[in-house]
Amino acid sequence: MKRIIIFFLSIFPLWLNGQSKFTISGYITDSANGERLAGATVYNKSTGKGAAANAYGFFSLTEKEGLCNLSFRFVGFREYTVNLELKNDTFINIPLQKGIEIEEIEINAQRQVRGNPELSILNRQQVDMQMVESAPVILGEHDVLKTLQFMPGIKQGAENTAGYNVRGGSADQNLILLDGVPVYNVNHLMVFFSVFNTDAIKSAELIKGGIPARYGGRLSSVLDVTMKEGNLKESRGIFSISPVAGRITYESPIKMDTSAFIISLRRTFLDLPMVAFQKLNGDNYNFGYYFYDLNAKANWKFNPENRLYLSFYTGTDKLFHNTKESKKDKSSYNYSWGNFTTVLRWNKMFSPKLFSNLALYYSRFNHRQTGKTKSDDLHTLFKTMTLLDDISFKADFDYYFQPQYTLRFGAKASHLIFNPNIIQLKSKNSDVSFNEENRSNAKQVEMYLENAFSFGWLALNLGSRVSGYFTGEKSYIHFQPRLAANLYFSPSFSASASFTQMTQNMHLLTNSSLGMPTDLWVASTDKIGPQLSKQITVGLTYEPAPNYIFGIEGYYKIMNHVIRFDEGVAFLNPKESGWEENVLVGDGKAFGVEFLAEKQKGRLTGIFSYTLSRSERKFNELNQGNWFPFKYDRLHDISVLAEYRLNKRYNTSRSISVGFTLQSGNNLSMPDTEIEGMLLPGTDFAEHPIPWQKKRFTYSNPNNLKIPAFHHLDIGYNITKQKTDSKSITWSFSVYNVYNRMNPWYYYKNQSGQVKQVSVFPIIPSVAFKYVF
Repeated sequence: MKRIIIFFLSIFPLWLNGQSKFTISGYITDSANGERLAGATVYNKSTGKGAAANAYGFFSLTEKEGLCNLSFRFVGFREYTVNLELKNDTFINIPLQKGIEIEEIEINAQRQVRGNPELSILNRQQVDMQMVESAPVILGEHDVLKTLQFMPGIKQGAENTAGYNVRGGSADQNLILLDGVPVYNVNHLMVFFSVFNTDAIKSAELIKGGIPARYGGRLSSVLDVTMKEGNLKESRGIFSISPVAGRITYESPIKMDTSAFIISLRRTFLDLPMVAFQKLNGDNYNFGYYFYDLNAKANWKFNPENRLYLSFYTGTDKLFHNTKESKKDKSSYNYSWGNFTTVLRWNKMFSPKLFSNLALYYSRFNHRQTGKTKSDDLHTLFKTMTLLDDISFKADFDYYFQPQYTLRFGAKASHLIFNPNIIQLKSKNSDVSFNEENRSNAKQVEMYLENAFSFGWLALNLGSRVSGYFTGEKSYIHFQPRLAANLYFSPSFSASASFTQMTQNMHLLTNSSLGMPTDLWVASTDKIGPQLSKQITVGLTYEPAPNYIFGIEGYYKIMNHVIRFDEGVAFLNPKESGWEENVLVGDGKAFGVEFLAEKQKGRLTGIFSYTLSRSERKFNELNQGNWFPFKYDRLHDISVLAEYRLNKRYNTSRSISVGFTLQSGNNLSMPDTEIEGMLLPGTDFAEHPIPWQKKRFTYSNPNNLKIPAFHHLDIGYNITKQKTDSKSITWSFSVYNVYNRMNPWYYYKNQSGQVKQVSVFPIIPSVAFKYVF
């Protein structure tokens, strides 16, 4: 009955009728480059009503006939005012100029207009790209995902890694979108850097609670990253270099004010000096490692109602080793992994109140190992391949009934192809493949509906998502209700609550939980069903002034059908049986309290966050069916990220940034039980004294060792000289781990049974250079 009531409310929205009303609609853009400003605000001073632009800079405001005094604003831009006599539906384009930072427009005495007002500050967090660029970093590489880890409830997988866990979930439970396309592996250099090139990124937003119905497919969070669109006004470029990589970005109009493109390339050069040295040394081999990213995007404005976008991303990590003894005796080994995504999007304004976004996209993750040997006439090939292909079409619609009510609805159809760990052995007389039975296809259909209300004292989002997943002979249908609400007791004080039910039809098989390239995406099957979660949140927010935000929020989340490998299983070995026989299915739960203090404007800006939390797992086959700590269960997590801007002199601006992290340590499964081993059939111990055949080591319960807390302090200094209006030079100096804390990265037992600590990151200074032209 409850589901029927919720679905009834979702399907039959409230119609808010008025008399003699007309709609003002249009786009809010940056006057310098034509980029649309998502989240910019419009406020009618005559009536006190306002609205926020959607993700594509489109706004719609319905008002009574008569005089309208409109104010358009966006943080970091000058106010733009328009006075008009509203007699019919009106379309206008609003160009905003950059200038002195101003407070966002205030409505109802103090409260700000903002997108998704029903979501609390802690549930929906904007990643400030300026903070990303100024934050102290390791080896000069600024990273969106590492800046994100300073937010409450978001924990890094291990020290200085790009992978992250949200509110007790695992890394694969985060939906990461690039221009609306899911990216299935976001790590470079194993796990130390992410695939996101900050020079090509326009904005990033994380939602971890009260997730709107328009998002689905993962259990824990949504990270929505948007690429820059390309400059419609003039040609611009960026060149930057760090100890790890070099980047070049160029954007330019194709036709002034009508079409533009941007292209951005990043590549490491770790392999270049190594290969050069090997050649100069006359070695008969060469080896090395590199990664690269290529982002490109173009857009065309056909008329005010239609705009087309085409974007793609490709990135690859490659480890290689080649040996050449002679023309007839040589070998090569290549180990590579990477992503490819592309999307064609069409923005269509059907009417002043109805906006749509249609998208056709393709996303691929591939992981390959190839070994070739040639000796005289003997040729041998060893090859492993893992592929995931996602082909989808989706349609999203926004209908603005009234300033107080927006209806969002849409659908998505996907075809998924899974080829996990296909192994091929080929020689002159044989060609054998393993794991062919693990190939599978799946189809997925999803529909959603959202009702977003804003009554001044109450902001409410009531929605639902229905997903159908079809694989083999099994069909999984799930109804996922969503509710998010903000109740404003005063312009500066509010209470929030949310309920989110999510379904994840994919699983990530991993031995490391670090997001390594060897991790394998597999589909739900007839035997292994989708993962499920339910989360509730309750919180309070206090904004004593537009610059300051204080928030506290508690959450409780339960997860069903989470999986992990059975003890002692390594998926990289050929199997006669499918992967389903080698995994365990269980449950998870997580709960905690998060606190956030943030200062958004002024010379000193920054955030302080603290999280007190627990995360546990339970599998009937492990630990006698009792709950045990999740690997990344951390009781305490304290983070500080701040920037102080010094006085500007002679067209030169300077800033000092500080980052500090203190977290409870991870959990490891450390062997504490010794079991006598058994020789393999037909093996003579005297001839093959292999230690692991004599003794086996295991543990009484999983994650039985708590690593000590880790902490580090990082500082940065940035100096930017503005040479002309369009040219600038920036030097960024950073010191990672200032006081040289040797944090434990891993522990292991040596042959004598002693527990040894492995530390990876001592104090590391670095410098980076950036030239904007």
